[in-house]
Amino acid sequence: MAFQKPIINKISTDLKDLTIYLRTTKKWGKSTLFRNVILAKYGDPSYGLAVNCGKEKGAKLLDNLNVTRIQTYKDAIELKDWLIKEKGKEHNIQIVSFDTVDELVPIFEKETLRISNIETPTKKVKTINAAMGGYQAGQGYTANDLIKPYMDELTEAGFGVWAISHTKFKTIKEKGGLEEDGYMQLTSNLVSAYEAAFGDIFDVTLTGVIDRAVEEKEKIEGGETKVKRYATGSVRKLYFRETPLIDAGGRFAFGAVPEYMIFDKEDMGAEFIRIVEEGMAKSKTIKGGKSTKASKIPQPIKEIEKDLEEDIDDILDNTDNNSSDEKEVNESKYPDNLSEVIRVEFKDCKNQDLKAQIREIIKPYGKLADVDQIGLEKIYDILD
Repeated sequence: MAFQKPIINKISTDLKDLTIYLRTTKKWGKSTLFRNVILAKYGDPSYGLAVNCGKEKGAKLLDNLNVTRIQTYKDAIELKDWLIKEKGKEHNIQIVSFDTVDELVPIFEKETLRISNIETPTKKVKTINAAMGGYQAGQGYTANDLIKPYMDELTEAGFGVWAISHTKFKTIKEKGGLEEDGYMQLTSNLVSAYEAAFGDIFDVTLTGVIDRAVEEKEKIEGGETKVKRYATGSVRKLYFRETPLIDAGGRFAFGAVPEYMIFDKEDMGAEFIRIVEEGMAKSKTIKGGKSTKASKIPQPIKEIEKDLEEDIDDILDNTDNNSSDEKEVNESKYPDNLSEVIRVEFKDCKNQDLKAQIREIIKPYGKLADVDQIGLEKIYDILD
């Protein structure tokens, strides 16, 4: 890989540009949340893809969800290659969810076993603990040489990636701490090597719980009074921040997102998008301008297409009128009538890939009329 020259990083305010590791208790609604987010963000289920892994069949009772399934490492590689090579051609998928990684990990472990037995044919092994020479080297190879590069290729190709998993209470022992310093915390059910493959490299680690209200009642059994605990109610919570009991966290700036959000409605997709994209905007060090619009849920792609191709004359006329009092002498390579030039060139453009790139630029603004000068210049550069 060639050396990449340093650039000043700018925070995206599009949820698609995050990698999300979502762990919850069973039947919490992980797959449903993914489905609802795709529908709320794009208005079209084909812009998301739920990848059922191994024996997982979590989409049986979910309609309006774009679904596929992988059962072998070969399946996984073919899926990745298809996603990358056919983006904008055979599909318009923007976000991919692997459901669940509990089932994905064994698929990659089998590939590790295959490679280990090829490299050391005289010491063939059957378990991951014995692979690659043993001493957990097999788990390390699976995580670092197979899973991480796989996910990285997808994110580098511009896909948002979700990894869905389950939770388990574990004793957490900090590095450098004393043996007796361990504490119980709700975290992933994966072993540490695989937890690191997702929790350490993904942008956001979210943990969902069902918080139950418990009432104690006395009951006489066999002449003895015993205290029984009964669940009287429950509420689903999704944690963005770590607590002494819950393992969660992300790369958001301090205070940019709440500690948790409560799932008290049937469909929380739009609210989830609002919280995450506001958190991305609030994480910026430079405020103001169009960045404050990041919390707005973008229009579905089809509406953006309509703005561009059917109503583009009216939209650009409004844009010109709004900015007419602020025009300055333009000494750059961009023409004064930039929006008019874009209108003409977009209508004449036959390259669907270029048009798709333009729609991606427009999405964070909501519609073409709200695209600022920087955005218009980006569109002009693509069409030029």
